[in-house]
Parts: sequence; C-alpha cells; structure tokens
Amino acid sequence: PQEILDAIVSEIETPCDLLHLALTQKRFRDLIIPWHIRYRVIFAKISDVGLWEHIASRRDLASRV
Repeated sequence: PQEILDAIVSEIETPCDLLHLALTQKRFRDLIIPWHIRYRVIFAKISDVGLWEHIASRRDLASRV
C-alpha cells in the first residue's frame, strides 16, 4: 500500500539515499521525486517571509514539510 511505502521513504534522511532508492523502482521514483526530494526539511529564518508565503501558497508543498 502507498502508506507503507511513504512511511519507509520518510525514514530515509539524505537526499542522496532517497535518489538511490528512487532509481531502483518506478513506484519509488514516482513517490520520491515529486514528494520527498524537495521541501522535506527546511532550515530558514522565520523572517524569510518570501519563502513562507511561497510554501503557504502551495498546499502540495506545505503538506510535505
């Protein structure tokens, strides 16, 4: 099931490891590339209003942070 794959992928910490997993199988690729490579963990100042507005305007991105 999708939820199990998502839980497995969520435990992988580095983008490099995520990419390697994405290259092993189409199903992992389709999950990792759009949802886990970008905007997974964000380190930014609270004062970076432009970044937060960008994320807030995109529900698909905000749901993954």
